[in-house]
Amino acid sequence: MQATEQHGTFAVQLAIYDLSQGMARSLSAQFLGPNHAIDIIPHTGIIVFGKEYYFGGNGIECSDPQHFRSTRGIFPMQIQDLGRTRISQSQFEAWCRRHGASGGMFS
Repeated sequence: MQATEQHGTFAVQLAIYDLSQGMARSLSAQFLGPNHAIDIIPHTGIIVFGKEYYFGGNGIECSDPQHFRSTRGIFPMQIQDLGRTRISQSQFEAWCRRHGASGGMFS
C-alpha cells in the first residue's frame, strides 16, 4: 500500500477487524442469550503513510497492512476513511514512541 499524499496531507483510514472471525455472535448468544449476543471481538488499526499502526503485545506497533493481514490470517471487515492529516510520519511515530508501552516497536 502506498501513502497517498495530496497537497501536503496524507489519507488516514481505520481498519476494523473481527478477531473472532464471525464466531462471537453465535457463541456469545449460547452463553449470554440471544438478547445479549456480542457481534464482534474488535481490533482496529490506523492506516497512514502506507503502514498500519495498531496495539500489539508490545504496545503500539506497525507493519505493512498486507503483511499484518496475511501473517495473522485476518482481514478487515470494514475500512473507513477518517480524513487527511498534515502531521508528518516522523511526528506521528514520535507520538507513538511517547505514548506506546515500553518495549514496543517505537520504544
